[in-house]
Amino acid sequence: MRVKPTNVWLWFTIPIAILLAIAAGSGLFVKGLYRDNPYFASQAVGQDFISLIVVLPTLLVTAFFAGRGAPGAQLIWLGGLVYLVYTYVVAAFDVSFNALFLVYVALLGCSLYALIGSLVTVDMAGIQACFGGGTPNKVVSIYLGIVAVLFYVLWLSEIVPALASGRIPQSIQDNGTPTNAIHVLDMAWILPAFGIAAVSLWHKRALGYTLAGVLLTYEVLLILAVLSMVVFMSLDGQPVVVPQVIIFGVLFAVGLGMLIGYLRYLKPSGISRKENL
Repeated sequence: MRVKPTNVWLWFTIPIAILLAIAAGSGLFVKGLYRDNPYFASQAVGQDFISLIVVLPTLLVTAFFAGRGAPGAQLIWLGGLVYLVYTYVVAAFDVSFNALFLVYVALLGCSLYALIGSLVTVDMAGIQACFGGGTPNKVVSIYLGIVAVLFYVLWLSEIVPALASGRIPQSIQDNGTPTNAIHVLDMAWILPAFGIAAVSLWHKRALGYTLAGVLLTYEVLLILAVLSMVVFMSLDGQPVVVPQVIIFGVLFAVGLGMLIGYLRYLKPSGISRKENL
């Protein structure tokens, strides 16, 4: 039985879409908006490109189908919100102050509260019930765990030697920022979430079924943005780290395959959310 959800948080998609169009569109087409050093600015423009042409339409389409009771669309929509919170924490704290500062703050706030409100009210047991037999729980769980460990090792391999030698990590020097917000967000928030999802999904808990779909979506969107950054950095004549590019390329292909393979086990109908105000 299909139940039409009444989750008010989906309506946040409208202001989020407007703000995202302004922020990403301006980053792409307004020259001189970014006052950061060229290395960091070219990354910002590369991410704006993906945010505008991929993330924005994905949010709008999935919000529509999530509103009609499609659990897969709801998971992708939530993954898009995680991407936006992650992206605009960086923009609000690490991008040099510019004319769009309040837009970044508003976009962060709308995305954050939409994400929190939706996760608090989501019917995780209902989403779990929508998955058919044969769902590759253990395969996806292992993958999520590997991603968490891989990036902890990758970031700590830069941070720990820098702390031991009393110098500033090279990525921070290149970006010209006080710290690397990616390190902070990954190690304090995203990677622990991957670990929680991996353990929960391994034990077939409802939380794991929801988080796995959300985080796989987030990963695909973010890595696509990273690859776009590489392209824009190359076009701007900035140096790129080839081994890391290869790692991200492989992760994008594997992550996209995991996401498609995981969501294909979702039944097309079922209750995906609790009734809300």
